[in-house]
Amino acid sequence: VVSLEHWLEADPHLPAKSTLEALSSDPVGIAKLFASQISFGTAGLRAERGIGPTRMNRVTVRVAARAIGFYLLREGLEGRGVVIGYDARPDSNLYATDTARLLTALGIPCWLIDEPCPTPVVVWNQRHRAAAAAIVVTASHNPASDGGYKVYGSDGTQIRPVAAKAIESFMDFSSLPLEAELSSESEISYLNASQAVAGYVESVITPGEDDCKADGINWVYTPLCGVGGDALESACVRAGLQPPIRVEQQFDPDGSFPGLPFPNPEEPGTLHLAKLKAEDEGVGLILANDPDADRLAVVIRSDEEWRQLTGDELGLLLCDYQIRVTSGDTRLSASSVVSSEAVIALCKAHDIEHVRTLTGFKWIMEPAITHPTKQWIFGYEEALGYSVTSEVLDKDGISSAIAFLRLVSDLKALGKDPLERLDELAQQIGLFVTDQVSGQFDPELVDATLDSLRNKPPLHLNGHEVTEVIDWLDAPAPSSTNLLQFRAEGGLRVAIRPSGTEPKVKIYMEQVTLEAPTNIREARSASKQDLASLGTFVLSWFT
Repeated sequence: VVSLEHWLEADPHLPAKSTLEALSSDPVGIAKLFASQISFGTAGLRAERGIGPTRMNRVTVRVAARAIGFYLLREGLEGRGVVIGYDARPDSNLYATDTARLLTALGIPCWLIDEPCPTPVVVWNQRHRAAAAAIVVTASHNPASDGGYKVYGSDGTQIRPVAAKAIESFMDFSSLPLEAELSSESEISYLNASQAVAGYVESVITPGEDDCKADGINWVYTPLCGVGGDALESACVRAGLQPPIRVEQQFDPDGSFPGLPFPNPEEPGTLHLAKLKAEDEGVGLILANDPDADRLAVVIRSDEEWRQLTGDELGLLLCDYQIRVTSGDTRLSASSVVSSEAVIALCKAHDIEHVRTLTGFKWIMEPAITHPTKQWIFGYEEALGYSVTSEVLDKDGISSAIAFLRLVSDLKALGKDPLERLDELAQQIGLFVTDQVSGQFDPELVDATLDSLRNKPPLHLNGHEVTEVIDWLDAPAPSSTNLLQFRAEGGLRVAIRPSGTEPKVKIYMEQVTLEAPTNIREARSASKQDLASLGTFVLSWFT
């Protein structure tokens, strides 16, 4: 892909140069490092930090920044500029600064936020300035060893395949950007991070009223050593909500994520310190953001045990809240095809249009763009991503947290809690229970198995007769994707797709009981057991 000599000339990272020079007598080792290159997808770049064109480093970032610059120049968008933000991971500030220097050298105005800040804040600032693009240097909730680079297009949403392919076509490792080709740091325009957050909070968070304060609601919060803490506390002040009890060890940004091998609130054990803090304080509610603060997790104390809401349960509660606090006959919501169908039933009950989209917020937010006369009220995906405002055209863990706290406040005034509201919703629209499993398999095996299932669909799902098969490869572009969905007797639904970022197959399951049973919680537990058994059955297709 690129010669060692050319890489050494272009790499400004001195430790990397020393390592490469030491490897110069090892042609096999060099060949492994330089045999291929990182690809630019709709999620931008994400890889382990390291040496060579397959890893995240200052050279690959400069190549990516140049590709984005060439794309903006080709599209005639360069005059609108680019907003750049970054997380607290090692080297993220260097990647962001290099990006701004390279784009500035191409004549493209840049606004670089001068400290780590949440992804939703960067996205809002792009839209506020009508910039041509936003770049967020973040690996979100990946392990500390990873780096990432997320790109938003001129409409304020994550770039979709056409733009990603165009940028990828400009990713040229045969001619690497040299230090002399970048502008100096003194030529960069900076945005003050505190002002960037303040603008976001003022625009996105509606001010609270004295009679709406969540008096008496104590809650513990962790940003998981990420960048969400200060922004969320500012949002609480704006909303008139009681500030959180901090998990102090995890409140300040720390990109090494001590004690958090996977700083993902979905991972077992990640919220251990938050639970200990809540128990010490006698508090029964925990909220967590992932490290770039675009996702939200909620844990509730119930019957002396901690119960983490699934992404679908939290999605249903937030959708219910958004329906109750909005009005009009032009309301619009959306969710991904692998998320629960409960929100479809809820929106139908209220005569609200709901759109099912492909996975990923680049698709979930598309209806908000393509239906400008509609009132966007909610979007979500089961992986803890939620949108409760059209001010940010992406998932937003901060505004979603405020919406959830207001939901808790409203329920408390009625003598209820979120778990009781879930039971009420089950009585109204039916009981929707979801689960998911994944397995690590060779991508070629996953694709071959899915093709086999297309050619010869199963007749039953763990003893339940299959009644419908939907192949999303047959959907018209751009909705075509490698996803199979099966429906079966007993209200079962299974969706299967390969992971877009890992050698995995992902299996999403749902069981629906439209006639709500007498004991909702027992029925929910029984469905969970059925789905666990079903997951084992479906995974066996890949072994």
